[in-house]
Formats: sequence, C-alpha cells, structure tokens
Amino acid sequence: MGTNTPSRWTFIIAGLIINLCLGTIYAWSVFRPPLHGEPYNLTVTESVIPFSIFLLAFGISFAFSGKMIGKVGPRRPALIGAGLLGVGYLLSYSIAIFPRSSLGITTIAFGLIAGTGCGYAYNPPIAVVGRWFPDRRGLSLGLTVMGFGLSALITAPAVAAMVSMLGLANTFLILGVVFLVLLSLLGSMMKFPPPDWKAPSPQTSMTIKPWSKATNDYTTSQMIKTSTFYITWAIFLIGAGAGLMVIGYAKLIAIDITGLTGDLEWLAILSVSILAVLNAVGRPVFGAVCDKIGPRKTLLTMQTIQLLCLVVLFPHSESVTVLYLAIILFAATFGAYLAVMPALVSYFFGAKNLGPNYGMYLSAYGVGGVVCPMLMAVIVGPTPTYETYIQGFYATAGLLLIAIFLSFAMKAPKTSEPA
Repeated sequence: MGTNTPSRWTFIIAGLIINLCLGTIYAWSVFRPPLHGEPYNLTVTESVIPFSIFLLAFGISFAFSGKMIGKVGPRRPALIGAGLLGVGYLLSYSIAIFPRSSLGITTIAFGLIAGTGCGYAYNPPIAVVGRWFPDRRGLSLGLTVMGFGLSALITAPAVAAMVSMLGLANTFLILGVVFLVLLSLLGSMMKFPPPDWKAPSPQTSMTIKPWSKATNDYTTSQMIKTSTFYITWAIFLIGAGAGLMVIGYAKLIAIDITGLTGDLEWLAILSVSILAVLNAVGRPVFGAVCDKIGPRKTLLTMQTIQLLCLVVLFPHSESVTVLYLAIILFAATFGAYLAVMPALVSYFFGAKNLGPNYGMYLSAYGVGGVVCPMLMAVIVGPTPTYETYIQGFYATAGLLLIAIFLSFAMKAPKTSEPA
C-alpha cells in the first residue's frame, strides 16, 4: 500500500460514524411528544407524517445517489447528503418562529429535505467499502451499516436530554450544525481505491470462493435483465419486511401476549432496546458468515431462524425468556439483510457498480416495509387477540417459505448475461 493511500479500515470507521448520524431517524419517537404540546399542538397522527415522508424520501434518493456514484464517484453525493441533512435539521428550527406551521415545516424540512439527504449520504460508504474490501465484503459492509441500527440506542437518550434542557427547536438547530460539519468532513473522505490498488493477499482461511468471483461488473441496466436480480429482490423484500413487521410490533407483542403491563412495562421497553442492539450486531456477524459460506447458505440460515421464531417462539412468548430469545434471534437476522444483501450484490454483479446496483435493490426494503407490517395490521385488526397475532405470525411465515424456495432457486448470473 502506497504512502499516500489511507488504511482501508478508515473508510469503515467513517461509514460507521456516518450511519450513526443518519440513524437518528429511529429516534423520531423522542421528537414527537413535544410536538403534541404547546405551542405546536400536533395530533398523534400528524406527528408521524414527517417520519413517513423522511423514509419515503430516503428510499427514493438512495437510488438517485447510486446513479450519481456511478457517474461522478462517491464524494459528491456524500457531500450533497451532508448538506441536505444538515440544512433539513437547521430549517426545522423555524418551528420556534412559526409554531402554528410546525407540521408543514417538519414535513418539508425534516421529512423531505433531511430524508433526501439521508438517502444521498447512506449510499457512498457502502459503495466505497465494497471496493476497498473485495476479500471481506460481508464483514466490512456489516460493520459499516451497523451504525444505522445502533443509532437509536445512542441518539435517542441524547436527543431526549437536549429536548429536556434546550427545547425541541434548539435541538434541531444543534443537530443540524453537528451533522452539517461532521458529515461534510467524513463525506469528503469518501473515495474509491486507485486503479492499481490491490487488496492484501488472502490468507488460507480466506481463499477466494466461487460465489465471490464475479467475472463481470454489471451495470444496473444489465443487472435488471437477469433472473437473479428479481429472485434476490423478492428475497430481500420478504426477509426485510418480516423484520420491519417485528420492529413495529415488538412492544405490542410484549404487552399483548407476554402481558408486560403496569409495573412490568419496563420489560416491554427493554425488549425494544434489545432489538436495537441485536439489529446492529447481526449485521457484521452475518456479513462475516456470508464471506465464509456464501450468500445462499447464509440466507437459508437467516430464513430458517426467522421461520423458527414465527412458528415456535413468538406463539409461545407468554414467557419473558421466550419473548427475549425470539426478539434476539429475529432482530439479528433482520439486521443481517442490510449486510448480506449488499455483499450478495457485489459478489454476483461485481463491486464496481455496487452503489447504483444496491440503490435499485433497496427499493425491496421499502416495499417490504409496507407489505409485511400492513399484512400484520390487517390480520391483527383494531382489537388484537392472541389468536389474531398467531394468524399474523403464520401468514408471515408463509411468505418466508416462499423466500426459502427462492433461495434454493437462486443462482449467480451467467457470465454471458451482460450485453
């Protein structure tokens, strides 16, 4: 490695910190209560709108960021993301000046502008790390995106403390300044390795496996012409969607099935914290597993664990021990998709266009986040019972059986497929 070439681990650290900042969206539940009181007076339904718009803008802009990375490299979209995210938070401060317009301000400033910035800033570290770690893509990408899952555990208490001491508007202002400066500095570091750069020679235990030898670097237009793309896109949709369903229902399951109410409600809240930690930890763990045994065996392992949780553990989660075991396993496998899928994309379609290609894949995450939670909501209904929860678990398990079948059918694209 040349003297002017930075250590490749620097990009993982930078990506991890970027993701910690971006994952503050998961702390939105801490921002909401102040919006319900004076002088903002938003309803509970209204205060969720900025959050929903943020996630929608994130999903759309992620794909645009990927296209830009393919054309101009990772630094410019990373800086655009830093600017938009910081400005979005800064503009949200104006609720202090126009409190009666707080819904419109937070929807546009936080939801649309900051959400777009999040999508632009999230993609570059993935694309960069994928290029710098051709030998350990699963592990390196898992460590990079771990920050997003871990963020709420760190940012939620920090945001709560700032809101309590300084007020909501000033919290937006401080976060805006911090994110603008920090993400701009880290974003300016994002770059691909030089053309003549080579990864350290793999050790015997890291011998290059067949699934990691992508003989072609597929463009996005070439990738979407392969059957592999649609099969693995559907797998991502079902697996991530099932995980997002459990994230949305974790506390309700703890209350309605396990009966953690009243003096025991803290145990229900603790289950959400456990979920956040394992969501983060599962990313590098299963990413490393993917490097060892390949995408197919890793996906089948994850899906089998998810199926076990839905059919055996959650239906018997009247016990706190069983509930926590189910949440630990399910959260780890959900987080795993955010590391295994970009690794799979780079293994099957090459690392050169990982940014734009994974940008296309992440739409499956967004669709799954609508389909599976909505399916559960329809089945559980407005007055949930133990029986309706079981029906919801079994319906989701049925989708996972489809994903398992698709994983068996999944094959790396043929060398001749790119035009």
